[in-house]
Amino acid sequence: MTGGFPHVHLGPNAEAEPASLPRSYRLTVLLERVTEWEALAVAREVADVLAAEGIAIRGEDETVRSVIGVEPHPWPVGLSAATAEELAGAEHILVPKSVPQTPDLGQDYSPN
Repeated sequence: MTGGFPHVHLGPNAEAEPASLPRSYRLTVLLERVTEWEALAVAREVADVLAAEGIAIRGEDETVRSVIGVEPHPWPVGLSAATAEELAGAEHILVPKSVPQTPDLGQDYSPN
């Protein structure tokens, strides 16, 4: 699962194929140095992805299939502390990694 994957993938199942059996999962996202507005914006983006994937309330079926909470939380001292404490039970741990993007040359880009 690591081929071409832009983020750092850790955890006991990092090298394994994800299980295909449907079950409940908890996604834990820790954000450092963001405002409440930024945290809520990220939560809304995740909500949009969940709805697009069909993991949301559907039409007349009011079955709740996902819930997102935004709450203040102390930042772990480092990645090792996070994996040992906050993410100790996680099967997969993804650490987002920025990938440099080429400039948009269609927008009057000039290197000078």
